[in-house]
Amino acid sequence: MTPIIPFPSRRRTGHARKVATQLSKARSNREADHILSRAVRSYVLQMQSIGILEQEIKRQRLEFLTTIHVECQKVGAEWLPNISSLHIADSGGTA
Repeated sequence: MTPIIPFPSRRRTGHARKVATQLSKARSNREADHILSRAVRSYVLQMQSIGILEQEIKRQRLEFLTTIHVECQKVGAEWLPNISSLHIADSGGTA
């Protein structure tokens, strides 16, 4: 099976900016968590549906969260995704 290469998450700035804007308008942490979870879940499901390998999905998910974090800083959102604890295991194990 030929591996499918997804569009790089770090270049999905338009989508990340839209999510960051929604996060900046969130009225509570719970609402912000829901917005972020929905956006990331949708992106992951999209990659799974076209056959992206799981390790690549994990990498792209981390890049997308990082891009959202940067866009949140640009729009002045009070709530930012916590990306400090996210990592991907190099050995192929669980993160």
